[in-house]
Amino acid sequence: MGSKTPVAPPHPHVTVDDVWRGALPPETQMVAGVAGMRREVVWCTALRARSPAFTPLRGGELLLINPQVLTAVDARLTLARLLESLAGQGVAGAAVSGRVSAEARQVADAHGLPLFALPAGIALDQVEQQVLRYVVDRRAELHERAQDLHRQLSELALAGRGLPALLARLHELTGIPVLLEHEARVDYVGAGDRLPEEVGAAIAAERPALDEWLREVPLSAFDPPVALRSLAGGRARLIAPILVQGSIAGFLSLVGSDGELGELHRLAVGRAAHACAIELVRARAARDARDEAEEELLDALTAGRPGSHEATRERAKRKGFDVDAPYLVVAADAPASGKAAKIRGAWERQLSTMRCSALVRERGATTVALISLAGRRTPEPKSLVDQLHRTARAATAAAVALGYGAIRSGATEVAAAAREAEQALAMGRRLFGPDSATAFSDLGLYRLLYALQPLPELRDFRDQALARLRGKDRGGELLKTLAAYLATNGSPTDAADRLHLHRNTVLYRLGRIEDLLQADLRDAEVRLSLHLALKIGDVLDV
Repeated sequence: MGSKTPVAPPHPHVTVDDVWRGALPPETQMVAGVAGMRREVVWCTALRARSPAFTPLRGGELLLINPQVLTAVDARLTLARLLESLAGQGVAGAAVSGRVSAEARQVADAHGLPLFALPAGIALDQVEQQVLRYVVDRRAELHERAQDLHRQLSELALAGRGLPALLARLHELTGIPVLLEHEARVDYVGAGDRLPEEVGAAIAAERPALDEWLREVPLSAFDPPVALRSLAGGRARLIAPILVQGSIAGFLSLVGSDGELGELHRLAVGRAAHACAIELVRARAARDARDEAEEELLDALTAGRPGSHEATRERAKRKGFDVDAPYLVVAADAPASGKAAKIRGAWERQLSTMRCSALVRERGATTVALISLAGRRTPEPKSLVDQLHRTARAATAAAVALGYGAIRSGATEVAAAAREAEQALAMGRRLFGPDSATAFSDLGLYRLLYALQPLPELRDFRDQALARLRGKDRGGELLKTLAAYLATNGSPTDAADRLHLHRNTVLYRLGRIEDLLQADLRDAEVRLSLHLALKIGDVLDV
């Protein structure tokens, strides 16, 4: 299929095929232009007997045409000539009341312009209203479902559940077989345990065409391109690349029959490919850490190498540490030379006084402690963390940043707990300062953004969203105002209170922001993009 492969736009959209099946009268017939059935419909307008015949066309319109009105517009005008003139204006398609000439069908087929024959005598104004209502309602439904898909899949990735869990959830959400091509292997989740041989052969044969397609489309891990490609035996697949650190790490596909794969499936496979990228980034980071780990007990536990859990569990028991009981991992950072050793010594003494079994280790400027909570009256770690924070400050006579993960148990969970503590430490220091104590569970969206930090697309998204504003924002006043406005759910009054400014000052700045960005801050999608860009800046800017 090569360069003509249809690629999904970056937002939920309604296709000509959707409108035909969901909004046009039941007797409507598809008569030409089938190649354009995936075109997006954004509006609907009917031909008028007075000039101008149509409202100004901006692209994406479904045109409703009564051939009897054509002569009233222009005595020389035919349906074929009208379609020829409209083909280059980006319209989505046309629906004609009554008979459609063979010449008009030929023009529509030549331009891939979907052409329908409506039942004779139907009121076009009623069809217009019906299509408009359908487009608005369908887009809202698709957007809501896309958000839910993204949330569910991202939560799995953030929880570190692994690729098999992501594939299983995608199959559960869509009811369509799922295919993952990664590291020279193919994983299949669907009806039956194995991918049909003829489908596997077709997928292998089309790899050169895939490579050609990927050279022609923009690549983004956050919003990967999605293509519909035909397979043997009346099947088709929606496929998206999985992008990790600027390179293609694999492909994710939904495999169905021709006509079965719709817009929601496009959204699902794109969101799932993004979640897979998050999981692969996490897995790669964990693998690199394990390769470099020394064979000291805490290093062995936090590395979590497959097959090593039983051995490390026994080693920990010999040192008096039961990894099957609840535990907490805490990480602290005091960059000055020699501070990590002071924190380690102070923590070991403090934990011994508190009769808490613990393993404490220095890693450069960072101190990591694995602390048993066995026998404690309450598993709530806040009081323990506060005590360790005070101890570290006293030992170093300086500010100390601290991070900690969730309470866990079992040798297999130590690695995840350590990753959480280290990420909470790094992000807490950036967001809340060098003397903060941050729980991983309190990072919210930053947990996702931190995992995506190595991807260049993250910085590109931030720069593209805020470049115009940052270039004109001397002193950062506009960015601070935008952040306060978004943090207060779009309330100028609350933003003014937060910034200790007069409300009119905030309103003036918001108007200036809209002018610079050429955007409407009342638009929910605009606010979402800008809020996300600001949070990305928090992650990227030290």
